Amino acid sequence: MAMWEGARENSESKEFAGVVKRYKKMLSEEQMGFFDVSDFEHIVDHYIEKNQLTNALQACEIAISQHPHSLIVKIKKAQVLIGQLKTDKALSLLKMLAEIESTNPELLLMLGNCYSIQGEDTKAYDCFRKAEKFSFEDRDELLYNIGAGYVQNADYRKATYFLEKAYAENPKNDSVLYDLAFCYDKLGEDQKSIQIYNEYLDIDPFAESAWYNLGIIYTRLEEYDKAIEAYDYALAIDENYASALFNKANTLSTVERHEEALIYYFDYLRFDKNSSDARVYIAECYFQLEEYTKSYHYYKQAIQLDSNNADGWYGAGVVLMVEENLSESLIFLKKAIKLDDSCADFWNAFGKVNAALDHYEDALIAFRKSVEIEESNADFWIALADFFYHYDQTDLAIQTLFRAESAVSENVQLLYKLTGYLAENSNLQLAKIYLNKALTMNFSLHNEMFLDFPSLQSKPWIKKLIEKFQ
Repeated sequence: MAMWEGARENSESKEFAGVVKRYKKMLSEEQMGFFDVSDFEHIVDHYIEKNQLTNALQACEIAISQHPHSLIVKIKKAQVLIGQLKTDKALSLLKMLAEIESTNPELLLMLGNCYSIQGEDTKAYDCFRKAEKFSFEDRDELLYNIGAGYVQNADYRKATYFLEKAYAENPKNDSVLYDLAFCYDKLGEDQKSIQIYNEYLDIDPFAESAWYNLGIIYTRLEEYDKAIEAYDYALAIDENYASALFNKANTLSTVERHEEALIYYFDYLRFDKNSSDARVYIAECYFQLEEYTKSYHYYKQAIQLDSNNADGWYGAGVVLMVEENLSESLIFLKKAIKLDDSCADFWNAFGKVNAALDHYEDALIAFRKSVEIEESNADFWIALADFFYHYDQTDLAIQTLFRAESAVSENVQLLYKLTGYLAENSNLQLAKIYLNKALTMNFSLHNEMFLDFPSLQSKPWIKKLIEKFQ
């Protein structure tokens, strides 16, 4: 049976190829020949597929001259006009046809698309709903086409409405599954998206883009092992899938598998040799591996490829800071801030270098700027408080962390810091309260407090509280 259907399709293909050939010969010889409506449908589709819309429109005009009462050829003409973005002409024709065939779903679909292109969303939506109402055959395809239009316009909420209906009509329609999963992803409905992508992959397990999209979702959910597995499937299908290489490298780096990440970053450079961003990520991996010479080398490469890469300047500045080349570090960090003065990390690092160079005012401005930009980040508040403490301004350090409490959701490092400052400032009663809160929240981190405040380790009241929690 399958062989017979294949033979029939091949026969039809040859027949239509002959029709197109005969039509072209007619035009070249400037002799009018007769074609039936189905022949003209195929001729117009042939030109549409080749994006030869002027030729397609000419075929429509000839078809209308031979079949002036055919609705099909007029709808084809409207389709071509929409393709040429001649929406006013298409709309005029479709409105006229809709007066004759007010319940034709294909016509209503095109009318809706026309309104959508012109930005008349309410009219478009009304037409789509009517098309849905009067659709009885191939409903899933019609609903899919409506949904796909909304996907193209990035209206994922409306797209989902129609795609869910198409899915209900035919849960095995792979086009519906892919676009529906994509919409759920865009709407942040991750679990639904994963479910639909998996249904799609049951039908087409070799769809590398679906595996890739799954990897992105799993990464967002911080399910990194599943994300890496999804990228692996995408790369098994297409070893040259550059985006999958890049994302897998990013995920490996996130889970601190930096040596493996480097392999995939370097592989990615085969496809994007001049990628400044990839070199920044390579440099970050080397930095985490404490290979500072290599890290600095790749940060410099990133800057050479793109002098406006703020992360490259910042990264190089941090490497120089770690290596205590503070004066040069300051130059790089200043450039990073000049390129992007809205990054709290840049200001925080700039503050640390200025503080190390004893540039009090510049350091204070920088630390305050980092807190102002990202006030919910406890690390920036602690850096500002430590700065005050370093200059024997313990009262200001305490006030800083009191302010931080209202800006940062409960943070145990902040509580241990406050305990230390309060204790050293002889405010023992309050220090006990904060130590009690910190030990309740995370007992195991109390030893970090002794790294900052070693003298507290021998205090009897601290020993007693810690023993109580042990």
